[in-house]
Amino acid sequence: MENRLVRAFLVLLLGGVIIGMGGASTAWAAKQGDPIIVGAPVPRASAYGQNGERGMILAAEQINAAGGVNVGGVMRPLKLEIIDDRDEEPGVPTSEVLLAIEKLILQKKSDVIVGGPCMSECGMAAMDLYARYKTVDIVSIGCYTPSWDQKVAKNPEKYRYSFRESGSVKWYIKEALDLLAKIKKEHGFNKMFISIDDSLMCRKAAGIVEKLATKGGWEIVGSDKHPIGTTDYSVALNDCKKSGAQVLFIWAYSPESSILLKQWADMEVPALPIGFIGAAEDPGFWKATNGKGAYTIVTLSETGNVPTDATPLAKPFYEAFEKRWGVPPRSTGCVSAYEALYVLKDAIERAGTLDKDALIAAIEKTNLPSVRGTIRFDENHQIIYGYDPKTSVLGCWVQWQDGQRVCIFPEVAATGTIQMPPWLKK
Repeated sequence: MENRLVRAFLVLLLGGVIIGMGGASTAWAAKQGDPIIVGAPVPRASAYGQNGERGMILAAEQINAAGGVNVGGVMRPLKLEIIDDRDEEPGVPTSEVLLAIEKLILQKKSDVIVGGPCMSECGMAAMDLYARYKTVDIVSIGCYTPSWDQKVAKNPEKYRYSFRESGSVKWYIKEALDLLAKIKKEHGFNKMFISIDDSLMCRKAAGIVEKLATKGGWEIVGSDKHPIGTTDYSVALNDCKKSGAQVLFIWAYSPESSILLKQWADMEVPALPIGFIGAAEDPGFWKATNGKGAYTIVTLSETGNVPTDATPLAKPFYEAFEKRWGVPPRSTGCVSAYEALYVLKDAIERAGTLDKDALIAAIEKTNLPSVRGTIRFDENHQIIYGYDPKTSVLGCWVQWQDGQRVCIFPEVAATGTIQMPPWLKK
């Protein structure tokens, strides 16, 4: 009799446990919400677009693997809806780019837009689209024009839906000038030759650098403006050699800039190449130049694109990116697009909702430790760059040394110092 009572008790207990487990499972399942749709316009034919797409996919996979985004107690996964907006392809009109974004808003029912367009003209036009549809967007690949935050400043109520988490050319020029000041102080250089692609953006940006560098004590001893696609730079490099320049400042995004730097090494031009050089950003640059790109200094725009201990999350990001894609992070877009999804997650969880007004208010109050430093936005919704990772995000200037991209500026992120080519030491 006693044994029967014990068995009955155990059966009841096990049943209770199973029921309890079933109840818990049901409750857990009930808290799994629908996906949050994240529309992502990306120019897939461009390197920056590819950078950003990889960064966003990596972040979405990590967030979803950790359970998703907590929206008022309901865990919801992120669903990326990526569309090729083709905004960096020659001949693609802005109207076509806007149609792609409109498709993300109206057909894909995106809750928020993250990513491109990369081209400033398209990014500026898209702001009006977001205002019309009251869609929150976080620009996180390219679109560096200073006109972007000026547009927000002129009509903050209309453009309150737009945030720019990528960089601004205003900051990048300041960073370049600060690096030049450091080189001037440490090496006694004061003569510069400027070489640029003949494009509107390069002409304008290089003009600003020339003006401000002159104020900083640099003498501009010569310049060159070559058509995009040029394959022989020997005349300009010979002029540079004769000019007495100690720095060759380059602003060129064409792939042919690798030829420029190979010729620079072959001719042993005694001026250190520094600048915004598209070809030199790529991890394959060393192989493409047979090592002749050594000593080139180039900006990768975002801390985290090379190993550094500047922030606790920089190295884990670098390693996760390399493991996921089989290649190191390249440059612009890899880090900023990755971080954009974490900015979104953080803001949604603080707001507890996807309501537009609540989400905007939450993004405005972002104070998020991340890969580049601490993400905050100014009053015009522009991410704040600086030199202190506790209050801002950091850029990344590297020099090619022994086949590696070594961070040499800003100093808080540096893992090496500037080296000079042997023919410049003579």
